[in-house]
Amino acid sequence: MSITDEHIFPFCVTAHSFNHDKSQVAVCPNSNEVHIYARSGTQWTPLHVLKEHDLLVTSVDWAPRTNRIVTCSQDKNAYVWTLDEATNVWKPTLVHLRINRAATQAKWSPMEDKFAVASGDKCVAICYFGEDNDWWVSKHIKKPIASTVLCVDWHPNNVLIACGGTDMKARVFSAYIKGVDQKPAASVWGERLPFNTVCGEFESPSGGWVHSIGFSPDGESVAFASHDSSLTVATPATGEVTSVRSPNLPFKSLVWTDQSTIAVSGHDCSPMIYAYDGATWRLVKRLGEDDKNRRSATASPSNNNTAFNLFRQMDSRNQPAKTSGTSTGDGSLKSVHQNTITELHRDPAGNPSDISTSGLDGRLIQWNIQA
Repeated sequence: MSITDEHIFPFCVTAHSFNHDKSQVAVCPNSNEVHIYARSGTQWTPLHVLKEHDLLVTSVDWAPRTNRIVTCSQDKNAYVWTLDEATNVWKPTLVHLRINRAATQAKWSPMEDKFAVASGDKCVAICYFGEDNDWWVSKHIKKPIASTVLCVDWHPNNVLIACGGTDMKARVFSAYIKGVDQKPAASVWGERLPFNTVCGEFESPSGGWVHSIGFSPDGESVAFASHDSSLTVATPATGEVTSVRSPNLPFKSLVWTDQSTIAVSGHDCSPMIYAYDGATWRLVKRLGEDDKNRRSATASPSNNNTAFNLFRQMDSRNQPAKTSGTSTGDGSLKSVHQNTITELHRDPAGNPSDISTSGLDGRLIQWNIQA
């Protein structure tokens, strides 16, 4: 069975992030709060609530080594949260973002000494700790970004950053900060890399919004998923740009699990695995659809009532009553997730076989893609 853990929260999960050993998880319940849960046996129990944002939290990222959490929100702010060991309380530090539109995604760099915040202000804020002012400050990557930035990802060298958004472009920039970063070695993305240098620019086949982007483990390639239901992989060393069109609904999230495997998920409710066969990228697996026992943990007498299940999905999950070929006899989808998968993450400990997903159906699921 590919599922290693499944939990259903009583709310939509719009963002999630695990700590270093997956003993705790931070989730956003589609509100201005972030809830932290701790594992207790086979269940998750509430531990902390992070309350500082005024509007919907759009992203949360938990740094595995420094144990700091960064959150961003539609209120145009970001906070870095640090756990006070003496009082066991998470304390926020406001980040000086200097943006006038909503923040859309935040992500720590590999060295965890800076982080990037995408925004609707046509820029990416590269944030680092200013020792002189004793707070988190930012520099903006702007040109030639022409619209909202939806996604960001860091190169393994801690300097380059990839981003994509509603201008239908995926780009690679230099986020080199003097005094913070060491001079990076030459790579396929360039040699001299002052801040805001454009190292690459790519477009999806039909010009869809870029929802998710990620560097390969070796940093030699970049992949991005677009709203035209395509997955595109670009390798500047060879000049090869490969796009795979999917017959499924658009993807919202992707991660590289190893050098030749990419996991994607989104509106189609099932995580999918694409693999490189030496010539092109192909869909090789849809996770969870063969799991006959996935609902045993939540079984109840009412679950056996077909009419009840049909109306429950239409009401609480915003799902159609039946979809030919994709639903079961009780009105539920064949996939484990019963609504859009909002986020997909790789294992914080670095296990290439493990990924996690969260969705609008309230499910938080951990998968082993090799099982």
